[in-house]
Amino acid sequence: MLIIVRRRTLIVASSFIGLLFLILLPVSMFHNRNIPTASIPNVVPEVRIRTPAVAFTFDDGPDPQSTPAIIGILAKHRAKATFFMIGTQAEKYPELVRKVYQEGHEIGNHGYRHSYSLYRNVLQAVADIECAQDLIYRITGCRPVVYRPPGGYISEELALALADKGLTVVTWSWVQDTKDWRSPPAEAQAEHILRHIKPGQILIFHDSARSCQQTVKAVDICLDKLASRGYRFLTVSQLIGLQGHEE
Repeated sequence: MLIIVRRRTLIVASSFIGLLFLILLPVSMFHNRNIPTASIPNVVPEVRIRTPAVAFTFDDGPDPQSTPAIIGILAKHRAKATFFMIGTQAEKYPELVRKVYQEGHEIGNHGYRHSYSLYRNVLQAVADIECAQDLIYRITGCRPVVYRPPGGYISEELALALADKGLTVVTWSWVQDTKDWRSPPAEAQAEHILRHIKPGQILIFHDSARSCQQTVKAVDICLDKLASRGYRFLTVSQLIGLQGHEE
């Protein structure tokens, strides 16, 4: 079969591809999960410890359906966790923010707008993060000390800027991303976590409406199985605090 492409069509298509490349290039340069963390101590994907302890973390809340369900499962297992909250969500549901805080869980900063485009400019990104900081402080009286960038993307420049503001950048153990926002079966999520588990890992889930049902079941299974293996469930800050202080 012979396909004829007109010269004008080819020029337009080439121009479009070139423009798309120029638009996305700054983002791809800025979004880099593999920055040299050894030289940037405030970027933490996991913690090097021998003690059987891990941190369960939840992104994108609070949500009126998912967050209370997850809090209930954590209480059932006497587990503490860290909730990386989006500012716009916290603004909608301040009572849930206070509930999470009062239950003894840690509240982390996940940006005010959860916007990837902000990462093209460090000053804009910092302003967005500080907006979420101020909001969470007004609700709880406590400023977050941990921040998780949307998608886990972080640049060295932004990480250093946040270090100056006393914020630790927390990503997660890459092998433990179950992508629960796609709502895979709870059993598959739990099997993945349990197969790859090791001390010091930071596990990522989401307390958003899309992932609620399967995520709650998966967390329940994981907490039950890991408790039988002697694991403790700490906030991210508590887990980081163990490093260098083991007996």
